[in-house]
Amino acid sequence: MRPAVQAPGRLARMVIGLSASMLPTAADRRRYQAEFVAELHGLPPAAQLRHAVGVLSQTSALRAALGATSPLLEEAEMSSIGRRFRCHVLRWHDWRLHSTEDGGLYRSCSVCRRDHQGQLEVPNSLRMP
Repeated sequence: MRPAVQAPGRLARMVIGLSASMLPTAADRRRYQAEFVAELHGLPPAAQLRHAVGVLSQTSALRAALGATSPLLEEAEMSSIGRRFRCHVLRWHDWRLHSTEDGGLYRSCSVCRRDHQGQLEVPNSLRMP
């Protein structure tokens, strides 16, 4: 007697739906959701979930291959929010060395543009003899 074919589980279908919702066009979303759900048929429930999470982890690559704008733009914005939080709340600044028009040097934070108030430590390569 052969085992019965397993229909896709609810959680696996939800994960597949989430990954398909990240695709650029409605036609792509419908096509790949149907394709990914079809791949779940016949798998045991644990394997269905494992496969669905694998599909979710590769969605950004599929999105890029389909020609959508990079999801890294959203990540870059989030990282700048994290950097601003780090500056304004934690006071961890990203000090960079800058020069004025008359040749003077100063440090300022590249995120919040705050000037450094302490003693300026100039690297040896920039010091004049």
